Amino acid sequence: MSSKVKPPRMRIGRRIKKDHVFKVKVRFEHPSFTGLGQAEPETTPAFNRAIPVSFIRNMLVYYGEDLVSRFNMTSAIADNPMFTFKLKAVKEAPVKVVFINNAGERWETSKDIKFSA
Repeated sequence: MSSKVKPPRMRIGRRIKKDHVFKVKVRFEHPSFTGLGQAEPETTPAFNRAIPVSFIRNMLVYYGEDLVSRFNMTSAIADNPMFTFKLKAVKEAPVKVVFINNAGERWETSKDIKFSA
């Protein structure tokens, strides 16, 4: 599975001021499969678990050492999702996003937050 997955990428604005809200965008190229498929499409329209289930189960957001947000997802999430969220710039510290899929595999990305003058 992990051979089809690329590391997540994060984008943050260049001008971040202390105590202002800034936007974080994270793109993760990870396929998502519910596992459902037709067993024998020519004979029966019955669905079953034809392929292995694969999806992003959790996304954890850390600002410095603090866990600031946790997203729990299901197999209904789209392929290669992009997540956008906002944080308040209270300190100069890294923002780290950790993804965990249903097989327990982990990927992470981070960016350092530096205040502009």
